[in-house]
Amino acid sequence: MTETKQSTIDKAHDLYVQKYPDGRLWWGNAGEPLTGEQVAAHADAAAEHAADAGATLSYTAGPGAVAGKAVHTDGTRYAVGAIIELLLRAATGAPYADAWSWYLQDSLTADEARAMYADVAVFARRYGPEAA
Repeated sequence: MTETKQSTIDKAHDLYVQKYPDGRLWWGNAGEPLTGEQVAAHADAAAEHAADAGATLSYTAGPGAVAGKAVHTDGTRYAVGAIIELLLRAATGAPYADAWSWYLQDSLTADEARAMYADVAVFARRYGPEAA
């Protein structure tokens, strides 16, 4: 991992601590606890989906979409999107970012999507909770 990528991931963690001091990022929509590995597995599957899609990403599915994959839950999809937003803010210095807006860019390539999902997976494995 390049020093720039590492720095962005570290900055994203600082933003995470500010935005989620209670750790709610690691709780799914139905109240289920999420592990860093579950979120990372979802991001890995999303990267694979982007690779399979090539230059034609499914814009109706949204960020983190991995239809048909066993690792996909609403909770892990939410967490992937939230981490994308943190990484975008860390990379740009913006006070706000939206994963949907990032994903819906006409210019977004499959390579860029795969790179983002890889960073999400690194973040989740590094900072997410372990299984009990």
